[in-house]
Amino acid sequence: MEAPKYPIHHHGTTASTAPAATPAPSPLSLSLNPRYRGAANAGEMAGALARPRNASDDRINELPEVLLSDILSRLGTAEAARTVVLSTRLRDAWLATPLRLDDLELPVPARGKVPSIEPWTARADVVTRALASHPGPVALFRLSRTSFRGRVPAAEAWFRQLAAKRAREVSLCFSPEWCHDALADPLLGCPTLQVLALGKCHLSDAGASAAAAAALTELTLSETCISEAALQSVLSGCPGLRSLVLKHVHGLQRIRVSSCRSLVLLGVWHYKQLDEITVEDAPCLERLLGNMRLNAAITVTGAPKLTAFGYAVVSIPHLFHGERAPQGVNKGLRAPIHSVKILAISVKFSSKKDMEKVMSLLESFPCLETLHFQSSDYRSGADKDYTTVSDYNQKRYPIRCVARYLKSVILECEQHNPGMLEFACFLLARAHVLQFMRIQSEMCDVAKWVTEQQNLLSQSNMASLEAEVVFEGMKQRKDFTIEGVNALSDPFDGGINILGH
Repeated sequence: MEAPKYPIHHHGTTASTAPAATPAPSPLSLSLNPRYRGAANAGEMAGALARPRNASDDRINELPEVLLSDILSRLGTAEAARTVVLSTRLRDAWLATPLRLDDLELPVPARGKVPSIEPWTARADVVTRALASHPGPVALFRLSRTSFRGRVPAAEAWFRQLAAKRAREVSLCFSPEWCHDALADPLLGCPTLQVLALGKCHLSDAGASAAAAAALTELTLSETCISEAALQSVLSGCPGLRSLVLKHVHGLQRIRVSSCRSLVLLGVWHYKQLDEITVEDAPCLERLLGNMRLNAAITVTGAPKLTAFGYAVVSIPHLFHGERAPQGVNKGLRAPIHSVKILAISVKFSSKKDMEKVMSLLESFPCLETLHFQSSDYRSGADKDYTTVSDYNQKRYPIRCVARYLKSVILECEQHNPGMLEFACFLLARAHVLQFMRIQSEMCDVAKWVTEQQNLLSQSNMASLEAEVVFEGMKQRKDFTIEGVNALSDPFDGGINILGH
């Protein structure tokens, strides 16, 4: 057989063998030393610990107040509570130190010891006591396993206390079945709040109209009830907002983000039919992420820095209860977006109609350099309307971004997918400046399958002499976080679950 016309490699999945990083000494172990005073860094503190010292030294009482507060602020909730029993000065410092309350660190009675109290109820009691006993400000308030079940008034009292205590970060991440719908309006008026993540809460029109969170930079609304008018009021009252994530928000048929001049990241995830997504006058916006179905009208204007877009969901694998299938052709993008360089698409490769939509979609991003495709075939089964390359390439050739700018392609499908491989051949034959293509599949662990696909691709007429094709196994995806996505130059290539967030 003739040798491949371009390099094709198979990268196996291997576990990392890098040695585990040595944990840094804790602030407490380094700082409880009278010789620390004046030390500029951890190295000087460690040196002070290494020098001889008098066993009778009262090391805690000789430390400056600011250092004690700094030590406590770096400890977890439970660890800080245990530490303050060491001395009266530590207790006094703790009362003046901003509270960091994370329910993952809260001690709760074992189920067997208090049979009448469920764990989530016991945690709610601990949260109430912690807020009441700490008179100082709140640096962090994070709940992920404390339910409001039957305690909505108590939760709303927490929100009022957090606003009064000038909280800086509030994060409520709950399971969807925990229906709380507590009113979170007081948090919108907290001038010190920098990060706010609400789950299963409610924001009223009146509360949103009084929003005055000037320091807020990150806002996440998940399973939260909010009207279109209230969302506009919140955005107007948070002029410094840099990240906005809307995940399965109730009450919105249209999402309009206008004149958010500091916004860098916008995330939209929805499971009920959304009619419109509009972004206007967002000069700093760089990323529009989520699972944006193309049956919604998507308009982006005044966003010259927008470089990453996706996932554009071409195929709808299943409908949710109460949701009707969209009729007619999809609305999709109202106008081309020339600034986007990275595009991610979810598509059913075995559907002729959906592949035709992909061809049209690519024409809306004329300057694309990187393409990500995630197959939805495995979710919806085989399709009788199976397509081949010749069904769509004759109608849509040439595609400007593919022929002139496309440098990198990542194709992902759990199982064997002939349609995806044929589409890979289509791109290889037309991408004149292509440098790299990666095909990810669970089938990559089967050597025979990899060889067969390599032989298939090697028979393509390659448009780029520099193209390299790599086969890799599937990666385990991490949960979506704003911090995690912001750390990546390509948000779709870091193993973060964006499509299914």
